[in-house]
Amino acid sequence: MLDKTIKLLHLLIGLLFILPVAWVYPKKKNLVLFIGNGDGQFRDNVKYLYLHFFRSSLSNIEFFFLTENKQVLNQLQQHQLPVLFFPRWGTFRKMLQASIVVSDNFAWIKKAKYHFLVRARKVQLWHGCSIKRLELDDPLLKPTPASVVGKILYTAAGRFPTYDLFLSTSEANTQNIFKHAFRYRQIVESGYPRNDVFFRQPDSFDQMGIDRAIFKKAVSLKNQGHKIVLYAPTYRDTGEGDDFLEENALDIDVLNRFGKKHRFIFVFKVHPNRRFEFDFNSTPHLLLYQSAADVYPFLSLVDLLLTDYSSIFFDYLHFDRPIVFFPYDYEKYIRNDRNLKYDYHWVTPGPKCTCQSDMQHTIAGCLLEKKYDEYRQKRKEIFEMSFTRRDGNSSEQIMRRIITQCDI
Repeated sequence: MLDKTIKLLHLLIGLLFILPVAWVYPKKKNLVLFIGNGDGQFRDNVKYLYLHFFRSSLSNIEFFFLTENKQVLNQLQQHQLPVLFFPRWGTFRKMLQASIVVSDNFAWIKKAKYHFLVRARKVQLWHGCSIKRLELDDPLLKPTPASVVGKILYTAAGRFPTYDLFLSTSEANTQNIFKHAFRYRQIVESGYPRNDVFFRQPDSFDQMGIDRAIFKKAVSLKNQGHKIVLYAPTYRDTGEGDDFLEENALDIDVLNRFGKKHRFIFVFKVHPNRRFEFDFNSTPHLLLYQSAADVYPFLSLVDLLLTDYSSIFFDYLHFDRPIVFFPYDYEKYIRNDRNLKYDYHWVTPGPKCTCQSDMQHTIAGCLLEKKYDEYRQKRKEIFEMSFTRRDGNSSEQIMRRIITQCDI
Protein backbone atom coordinates (compact mmCIF):
# COMPACT_ATOMS: atom_id res chain seq x y z
CA MET A 1 0.00 0.00 0.00
CA LEU A 2 2.84 2.39 0.87
CA ASP A 3 4.57 1.59 -2.40
CA LYS A 4 1.43 2.41 -4.39
CA THR A 5 0.99 5.68 -2.48
CA ILE A 6 4.56 6.72 -3.27
CA LYS A 7 4.09 5.88 -6.95
CA LEU A 8 0.89 7.94 -7.05
CA LEU A 9 2.67 10.85 -5.37
CA HIS A 10 5.47 10.72 -7.95
CA LEU A 11 2.88 10.67 -10.72
CA LEU A 12 1.03 13.71 -9.35
CA ILE A 13 4.26 15.68 -8.87
CA GLY A 14 5.32 14.74 -12.39
CA LEU A 15 2.04 15.77 -13.99
CA LEU A 16 1.30 18.91 -11.99
CA PHE A 17 4.74 20.43 -11.49
CA ILE A 18 7.46 18.85 -13.63
CA LEU A 19 5.62 18.34 -16.91
CA PRO A 20 4.63 22.03 -17.39
CA VAL A 21 8.25 23.10 -16.81
CA ALA A 22 9.65 20.36 -19.08
CA TRP A 23 7.45 21.49 -21.98
CA VAL A 24 8.95 24.98 -22.04
CA TYR A 25 12.48 24.48 -20.68
CA PRO A 26 15.14 25.10 -23.38
CA LYS A 27 16.88 21.97 -24.68
CA LYS A 28 20.58 21.47 -25.36
CA LYS A 29 20.78 19.76 -28.72
CA ASN A 30 23.88 17.72 -27.86
CA LEU A 31 23.06 16.61 -24.30
CA VAL A 32 22.56 12.83 -23.88
CA LEU A 33 21.51 10.98 -20.71
CA PHE A 34 22.04 7.25 -20.14
CA ILE A 35 19.82 5.58 -17.51
CA GLY A 36 20.56 2.11 -16.13
CA ASN A 37 18.07 -0.45 -14.85
CA GLY A 38 16.78 -0.62 -11.28
CA ASP A 39 18.22 2.27 -9.30
CA GLY A 40 20.70 3.09 -12.05
CA GLN A 41 22.92 0.01 -12.07
CA PHE A 42 26.02 0.19 -14.25
CA ARG A 43 25.59 -2.86 -16.46
CA ASP A 44 24.09 -4.17 -19.67
CA ASN A 45 23.72 -2.38 -23.01
CA VAL A 46 23.49 1.11 -21.54
CA LYS A 47 26.82 0.66 -19.76
CA TYR A 48 28.71 -0.40 -22.88
CA LEU A 49 27.21 2.21 -25.21
CA TYR A 50 27.92 4.91 -22.60
CA LEU A 51 31.54 3.73 -22.36
CA HIS A 52 31.80 3.83 -26.15
CA PHE A 53 30.66 7.46 -26.14
CA PHE A 54 33.38 8.15 -23.57
CA ARG A 55 36.11 6.30 -25.49
CA SER A 56 35.12 8.08 -28.72
CA SER A 57 36.01 11.51 -27.24
CA LEU A 58 33.33 13.35 -29.19
CA SER A 59 33.95 16.99 -28.36
CA ASN A 60 30.56 18.18 -29.60
CA ILE A 61 28.48 15.86 -27.37
CA GLU A 62 27.81 16.24 -23.65
CA PHE A 63 26.66 13.03 -21.96
CA PHE A 64 26.06 11.66 -18.46
CA PHE A 65 25.14 8.42 -16.74
CA LEU A 66 22.17 8.97 -14.43
CA THR A 67 21.99 6.89 -11.24
CA GLU A 68 20.30 6.74 -7.84
CA ASN A 69 22.94 4.31 -6.56
CA LYS A 70 25.71 5.95 -4.51
CA GLN A 71 28.09 3.06 -5.11
CA VAL A 72 27.72 3.53 -8.87
CA LEU A 73 28.10 7.28 -8.44
CA ASN A 74 31.35 6.88 -6.50
CA GLN A 75 32.72 4.30 -8.92
CA LEU A 76 32.13 6.46 -11.98
CA GLN A 77 33.53 9.52 -10.23
CA GLN A 78 36.67 7.59 -9.29
CA HIS A 79 37.15 6.77 -12.98
CA GLN A 80 36.46 10.40 -13.89
CA LEU A 81 33.40 9.47 -15.93
CA PRO A 82 30.53 11.96 -16.33
CA VAL A 83 27.76 11.01 -13.91
CA LEU A 84 24.67 12.60 -12.35
CA PHE A 85 23.01 11.57 -9.09
CA PHE A 86 19.22 11.52 -8.84
CA PRO A 87 17.58 13.31 -7.09
CA ARG A 88 19.65 16.51 -6.92
CA TRP A 89 18.76 20.03 -8.05
CA GLY A 90 21.65 20.16 -10.52
CA THR A 91 20.54 16.84 -11.96
CA PHE A 92 16.99 18.09 -12.47
CA ARG A 93 18.34 20.95 -14.59
CA LYS A 94 20.39 18.58 -16.76
CA MET A 95 17.38 16.30 -17.21
CA LEU A 96 15.24 19.20 -18.38
CA GLN A 97 17.98 20.23 -20.83
CA ALA A 98 18.63 16.74 -22.23
CA SER A 99 17.66 16.23 -25.86
CA ILE A 100 18.24 12.44 -25.87
CA VAL A 101 17.66 9.72 -23.27
CA VAL A 102 19.11 6.23 -23.76
CA SER A 103 17.84 3.23 -21.77
CA ASP A 104 17.76 -0.57 -22.03
CA ASN A 105 14.74 -1.15 -19.78
CA PHE A 106 11.34 0.29 -18.89
CA ALA A 107 12.34 1.43 -15.37
CA TRP A 108 13.92 4.67 -16.65
CA ILE A 109 10.49 6.36 -16.44
CA LYS A 110 10.11 5.85 -12.67
CA LYS A 111 10.03 8.59 -10.02
CA ALA A 112 8.81 11.14 -12.57
CA LYS A 113 11.94 10.79 -14.75
CA TYR A 114 9.63 10.39 -17.73
CA HIS A 115 8.11 13.81 -17.04
CA PHE A 116 11.52 15.49 -16.81
CA LEU A 117 12.46 13.89 -20.14
CA VAL A 118 9.10 14.02 -21.90
CA ARG A 119 10.42 16.15 -24.79
CA ALA A 120 13.73 14.29 -25.13
CA ARG A 121 14.19 11.87 -28.01
CA LYS A 122 14.05 8.37 -26.64
CA VAL A 123 16.40 5.52 -27.57
CA GLN A 124 15.61 2.00 -26.33
CA LEU A 125 18.39 -0.61 -26.47
CA TRP A 126 16.46 -3.24 -24.48
CA HIS A 127 18.30 -5.93 -22.52
CA GLY A 128 18.17 -9.08 -24.57
CA CYS A 129 16.76 -11.21 -27.33
CA SER A 130 13.73 -13.02 -26.06
CA ILE A 131 11.66 -16.14 -26.43
CA LYS A 132 8.92 -14.62 -24.26
CA ARG A 133 6.15 -12.12 -24.78
CA LEU A 134 7.27 -8.65 -23.72
CA GLU A 135 5.70 -5.34 -22.76
CA LEU A 136 2.71 -4.53 -25.02
CA ASP A 137 2.66 -8.14 -26.21
CA ASP A 138 2.39 -9.47 -22.65
CA PRO A 139 -1.26 -9.83 -21.56
CA LEU A 140 -0.17 -9.57 -17.92
CA LEU A 141 1.14 -6.04 -18.52
CA LYS A 142 -1.02 -4.53 -21.22
CA PRO A 143 -4.26 -2.92 -19.94
CA THR A 144 -7.36 -4.59 -21.31
CA PRO A 145 -9.68 -2.56 -23.58
CA ALA A 146 -12.14 -2.27 -20.69
CA SER A 147 -9.51 -0.91 -18.35
CA VAL A 148 -9.91 2.79 -19.13
CA VAL A 149 -8.42 3.86 -15.82
CA GLY A 150 -5.45 1.58 -16.36
CA LYS A 151 -4.82 3.06 -19.81
CA ILE A 152 -5.00 6.60 -18.46
CA LEU A 153 -2.58 5.84 -15.65
CA TYR A 154 -0.14 4.07 -18.00
CA THR A 155 -0.21 7.02 -20.40
CA ALA A 156 0.21 9.58 -17.62
CA ALA A 157 3.19 7.68 -16.19
CA GLY A 158 4.79 7.13 -19.61
CA ARG A 159 4.70 3.37 -19.16
CA PHE A 160 4.63 2.52 -22.89
CA PRO A 161 6.21 5.49 -24.68
CA THR A 162 6.96 5.71 -28.37
CA TYR A 163 10.71 5.40 -28.90
CA ASP A 164 12.38 7.48 -31.58
CA LEU A 165 14.96 4.72 -32.11
CA PHE A 166 14.75 1.08 -31.07
CA LEU A 167 17.54 -1.50 -31.19
CA SER A 168 16.80 -4.97 -32.51
CA THR A 169 19.47 -7.58 -33.13
CA SER A 170 17.97 -9.04 -36.32
CA GLU A 171 15.06 -8.90 -38.73
CA ALA A 172 13.64 -12.09 -37.19
CA ASN A 173 13.59 -10.51 -33.73
CA THR A 174 12.10 -7.32 -35.14
CA GLN A 175 9.25 -9.20 -36.82
CA ASN A 176 8.60 -11.88 -34.19
CA ILE A 177 9.28 -10.08 -30.91
CA PHE A 178 9.87 -6.34 -30.85
CA LYS A 179 7.36 -4.90 -33.29
CA HIS A 180 4.56 -6.39 -31.18
CA ALA A 181 6.07 -5.35 -27.85
CA PHE A 182 7.10 -1.71 -28.34
CA ARG A 183 6.05 1.48 -30.08
CA TYR A 184 8.86 3.02 -32.11
CA ARG A 185 9.43 5.32 -35.08
CA GLN A 186 12.71 3.91 -36.39
CA ILE A 187 14.58 0.69 -35.78
CA VAL A 188 18.27 -0.15 -36.04
CA GLU A 189 19.28 -3.77 -36.44
CA SER A 190 22.69 -4.41 -34.95
CA GLY A 191 24.43 -6.41 -32.28
CA TYR A 192 24.17 -5.56 -28.60
CA PRO A 193 26.74 -3.13 -27.15
CA ARG A 194 27.31 -5.53 -24.23
CA ASN A 195 28.48 -8.21 -26.68
CA ASP A 196 31.29 -5.99 -28.01
CA VAL A 197 33.29 -6.94 -24.91
CA PHE A 198 33.53 -10.51 -26.24
CA PHE A 199 35.80 -9.26 -29.04
CA ARG A 200 38.43 -7.56 -26.88
CA GLN A 201 40.34 -7.97 -23.67
CA PRO A 202 38.16 -6.28 -21.02
CA ASP A 203 39.83 -3.13 -19.70
CA SER A 204 39.35 -1.35 -16.36
CA PHE A 205 36.21 0.38 -17.64
CA ASP A 206 34.64 -2.87 -18.87
CA GLN A 207 35.36 -4.43 -15.47
CA MET A 208 33.45 -1.75 -13.60
CA GLY A 209 30.39 -3.26 -11.97
CA ILE A 210 31.49 -6.90 -12.25
CA ASP A 211 31.83 -9.25 -9.26
CA ARG A 212 35.61 -8.91 -8.98
CA ALA A 213 36.01 -11.50 -6.23
CA ILE A 214 34.25 -14.25 -8.18
CA PHE A 215 35.91 -13.21 -11.45
CA LYS A 216 39.40 -13.53 -9.94
CA LYS A 217 38.51 -16.79 -8.24
CA ALA A 218 37.19 -18.27 -11.49
CA VAL A 219 40.36 -17.28 -13.36
CA SER A 220 42.48 -18.96 -10.68
CA LEU A 221 40.37 -22.14 -10.69
CA LYS A 222 40.45 -22.37 -14.51
CA ASN A 223 44.24 -22.09 -14.37
CA GLN A 224 44.17 -25.06 -11.97
CA GLY A 225 42.24 -27.15 -14.51
CA HIS A 226 38.64 -26.65 -13.36
CA LYS A 227 35.75 -26.20 -15.77
CA ILE A 228 33.40 -23.25 -15.16
CA VAL A 229 29.63 -23.78 -15.45
CA LEU A 230 27.46 -20.68 -15.20
CA TYR A 231 23.94 -21.29 -13.92
CA ALA A 232 21.80 -18.31 -14.96
CA PRO A 233 18.06 -18.94 -14.48
CA THR A 234 15.53 -16.36 -15.63
CA TYR A 235 13.16 -14.24 -13.57
CA ARG A 236 9.82 -15.80 -12.71
CA ASP A 237 6.71 -13.75 -12.06
CA THR A 238 5.40 -16.38 -9.64
CA GLY A 239 7.03 -17.79 -6.53
CA GLU A 240 8.39 -16.16 -3.42
CA GLY A 241 12.13 -16.40 -3.69
CA ASP A 242 14.69 -18.92 -4.78
CA ASP A 243 12.69 -20.63 -7.55
CA PHE A 244 14.82 -23.75 -8.03
CA LEU A 245 15.07 -24.22 -4.25
CA GLU A 246 11.35 -23.59 -3.84
CA GLU A 247 10.62 -26.25 -6.41
CA ASN A 248 13.23 -28.66 -4.98
CA ALA A 249 14.74 -28.77 -8.45
CA LEU A 250 18.30 -28.64 -7.11
CA ASP A 251 19.96 -30.39 -4.20
CA ILE A 252 22.85 -28.04 -3.50
CA ASP A 253 24.94 -30.58 -1.61
CA VAL A 254 24.58 -33.18 -4.37
CA LEU A 255 25.60 -30.58 -6.96
CA ASN A 256 28.65 -29.63 -4.91
CA ARG A 257 29.77 -33.29 -4.65
CA PHE A 258 29.26 -33.66 -8.41
CA GLY A 259 31.42 -30.59 -8.99
CA LYS A 260 34.13 -31.89 -6.69
CA LYS A 261 34.19 -35.29 -8.42
CA HIS A 262 34.67 -33.82 -11.90
CA ARG A 263 36.50 -30.57 -11.06
CA PHE A 264 33.54 -28.43 -12.12
CA ILE A 265 32.82 -25.04 -10.57
CA PHE A 266 29.17 -23.97 -10.66
CA VAL A 267 28.74 -20.20 -10.58
CA PHE A 268 25.18 -19.13 -9.69
CA LYS A 269 23.98 -15.86 -11.23
CA VAL A 270 20.36 -15.35 -10.21
CA HIS A 271 18.14 -12.58 -11.52
CA PRO A 272 18.67 -9.26 -9.68
CA ASN A 273 14.94 -8.93 -9.02
CA ARG A 274 14.84 -12.17 -7.03
CA ARG A 275 16.14 -12.72 -3.54
CA PHE A 276 18.44 -15.69 -3.05
CA GLU A 277 19.32 -16.96 0.41
CA PHE A 278 21.83 -19.75 0.68
CA ASP A 279 25.15 -20.04 2.49
CA PHE A 280 27.82 -21.15 -0.01
CA ASN A 281 30.62 -21.27 2.55
CA SER A 282 30.28 -25.03 2.93
CA THR A 283 30.10 -25.74 -0.84
CA PRO A 284 33.51 -24.85 -2.33
CA HIS A 285 32.55 -26.01 -5.83
CA LEU A 286 29.59 -23.64 -5.91
CA LEU A 287 30.07 -19.87 -6.13
CA LEU A 288 27.54 -17.04 -6.01
CA TYR A 289 28.00 -14.17 -8.46
CA GLN A 290 26.46 -10.92 -7.22
CA SER A 291 22.98 -10.74 -8.71
CA ALA A 292 23.15 -7.04 -9.66
CA ALA A 293 26.69 -7.25 -11.06
CA ASP A 294 27.61 -7.16 -14.76
CA VAL A 295 28.18 -10.74 -15.95
CA TYR A 296 29.21 -10.11 -19.56
CA PRO A 297 33.01 -9.84 -19.12
CA PHE A 298 32.72 -13.08 -17.12
CA LEU A 299 31.14 -15.07 -19.98
CA SER A 300 34.45 -15.60 -21.75
CA LEU A 301 35.56 -17.73 -18.76
CA VAL A 302 32.50 -19.99 -18.93
CA ASP A 303 32.95 -23.48 -20.42
CA LEU A 304 29.23 -24.34 -20.36
CA LEU A 305 26.07 -22.33 -19.79
CA LEU A 306 23.21 -23.81 -17.77
CA THR A 307 19.96 -21.87 -18.08
CA ASP A 308 16.24 -22.21 -18.71
CA TYR A 309 14.33 -19.41 -20.47
CA SER A 310 16.82 -16.57 -20.02
CA SER A 311 17.94 -14.47 -22.97
CA ILE A 312 21.55 -14.89 -21.84
CA PHE A 313 21.82 -18.03 -23.97
CA PHE A 314 21.52 -15.89 -27.12
CA ASP A 315 24.55 -13.84 -26.04
CA TYR A 316 26.50 -16.97 -25.14
CA LEU A 317 26.04 -18.24 -28.71
CA HIS A 318 28.88 -15.88 -29.66
CA PHE A 319 31.31 -18.37 -28.08
CA ASP A 320 29.91 -21.50 -29.78
CA ARG A 321 30.22 -23.48 -26.55
CA PRO A 322 27.79 -26.02 -25.02
CA ILE A 323 24.49 -24.88 -23.53
CA VAL A 324 22.35 -27.13 -21.35
CA PHE A 325 18.76 -26.13 -20.66
CA PHE A 326 17.15 -26.92 -17.32
CA PRO A 327 13.40 -26.17 -17.68
CA TYR A 328 12.39 -28.09 -14.56
CA ASP A 329 9.11 -26.12 -14.35
CA TYR A 330 8.26 -25.83 -18.04
CA GLU A 331 4.51 -26.51 -17.79
CA LYS A 332 4.09 -24.20 -14.80
CA TYR A 333 6.20 -21.48 -16.38
CA ILE A 334 4.26 -21.25 -19.64
CA ARG A 335 0.96 -21.54 -17.74
CA ASN A 336 1.57 -19.05 -14.91
CA ASP A 337 4.52 -16.86 -15.90
CA ARG A 338 5.08 -16.07 -19.57
CA ASN A 339 3.73 -17.15 -22.91
CA LEU A 340 6.53 -18.03 -25.33
CA LYS A 341 6.87 -16.53 -28.81
CA TYR A 342 8.94 -19.41 -30.20
CA ASP A 343 8.59 -23.15 -29.85
CA TYR A 344 10.86 -23.78 -26.88
CA HIS A 345 12.28 -27.06 -28.10
CA TRP A 346 13.11 -25.58 -31.51
CA VAL A 347 14.73 -22.31 -30.40
CA THR A 348 16.93 -23.71 -27.61
CA PRO A 349 20.13 -25.18 -29.16
CA GLY A 350 21.06 -27.68 -26.49
CA PRO A 351 19.80 -30.69 -24.51
CA LYS A 352 16.79 -30.14 -22.26
CA CYS A 353 16.86 -31.67 -18.76
CA THR A 354 14.04 -31.58 -16.24
CA CYS A 355 15.72 -33.30 -13.28
CA GLN A 356 19.06 -32.82 -11.57
CA SER A 357 20.47 -36.28 -12.23
CA ASP A 358 19.84 -35.97 -15.97
CA MET A 359 21.27 -32.44 -15.97
CA GLN A 360 24.47 -33.55 -14.22
CA HIS A 361 24.89 -36.52 -16.54
CA THR A 362 24.44 -34.25 -19.57
CA ILE A 363 26.94 -31.65 -18.32
CA ALA A 364 29.52 -34.38 -17.68
CA GLY A 365 28.98 -35.67 -21.20
CA CYS A 366 29.42 -32.21 -22.73
CA LEU A 367 32.58 -31.30 -20.82
CA LEU A 368 34.35 -34.64 -20.29
CA GLU A 369 33.51 -36.87 -23.22
CA LYS A 370 35.19 -36.11 -26.54
CA LYS A 371 32.30 -36.87 -28.83
CA TYR A 372 30.44 -35.27 -31.72
CA ASP A 373 28.77 -32.00 -30.73
CA GLU A 374 25.26 -32.65 -32.05
CA TYR A 375 24.05 -29.10 -31.29
CA ARG A 376 26.81 -27.13 -33.05
CA GLN A 377 24.82 -26.66 -36.26
CA LYS A 378 21.70 -25.75 -34.29
CA ARG A 379 23.64 -23.11 -32.33
CA LYS A 380 24.80 -21.65 -35.65
CA GLU A 381 21.24 -21.61 -36.98
CA ILE A 382 19.82 -19.81 -33.94
CA PHE A 383 22.74 -17.39 -33.83
CA GLU A 384 22.27 -16.40 -37.46
CA MET A 385 18.56 -15.89 -36.83
CA SER A 386 19.19 -13.77 -33.76
CA PHE A 387 22.09 -11.51 -34.72
CA THR A 388 22.61 -9.41 -37.83
CA ARG A 389 26.26 -8.75 -37.09
CA ARG A 390 29.14 -10.33 -35.19
CA ASP A 391 32.12 -8.01 -35.30
CA GLY A 392 32.52 -6.19 -31.98
CA ASN A 393 31.54 -2.83 -33.52
CA SER A 394 27.88 -2.66 -32.54
CA SER A 395 28.35 0.30 -30.18
CA GLU A 396 29.99 2.33 -32.92
CA GLN A 397 27.18 1.60 -35.38
CA ILE A 398 24.48 2.46 -32.84
CA MET A 399 26.25 5.63 -31.70
CA ARG A 400 26.52 6.85 -35.30
CA ARG A 401 22.85 6.05 -35.90
CA ILE A 402 21.86 8.04 -32.79
CA ILE A 403 23.96 11.00 -33.90
CA THR A 404 22.40 10.91 -37.39
CA GLN A 405 18.84 10.06 -36.36
CA CYS A 406 18.70 12.59 -33.54
CA ASP A 407 20.56 15.26 -35.54
CA ILE A 408 23.23 15.97 -32.93
